[in-house]
Amino acid sequence: MNNDNVNFTRQLVKGKIAEAIFAQMFRQSGNFTVLEFGYEKVIPEIIQQGYSENNPMIETLRTAPDFAVIDHTTREVKLVEVKYQRRLNSDYTLRAAIRMSQCWNPSYLFVATLDGFYMDKISNIIKNDGAITPLKGPDMDLDLQNSYLQILKDFEQAN
Repeated sequence: MNNDNVNFTRQLVKGKIAEAIFAQMFRQSGNFTVLEFGYEKVIPEIIQQGYSENNPMIETLRTAPDFAVIDHTTREVKLVEVKYQRRLNSDYTLRAAIRMSQCWNPSYLFVATLDGFYMDKISNIIKNDGAITPLKGPDMDLDLQNSYLQILKDFEQAN
């Protein structure tokens, strides 16, 4: 396997780990229902139904957020895209928010980094030129976040 394939695979695995951490952390908080929503779950079934990959609807679904999250208190549903960044990078965050805003607005971006977790509405990220708010609030305990952050750090140290 060449270096490009190895690097691509590492990034793919890190993204999947960030998604697993997001889903499990939000579920464990007891305050949210987390539903998988991403295109990986939807597109194969639609194509099996005979739709062409060139269909504009398929292209929209390619940018679908990873999760739909239901807040048990407010009953609000948030569409959330999950990203991994070793260190927070506002340029990368802004590009991801702009891409999401083209088809999925309103939606949210969650970023897992080795320094902590961040989450904000994509319109706020765009308005703030890529700045994203640290994950906080009464529904997401800091001790719970720290335990999941340690999992992410352990994975990074192993690689």
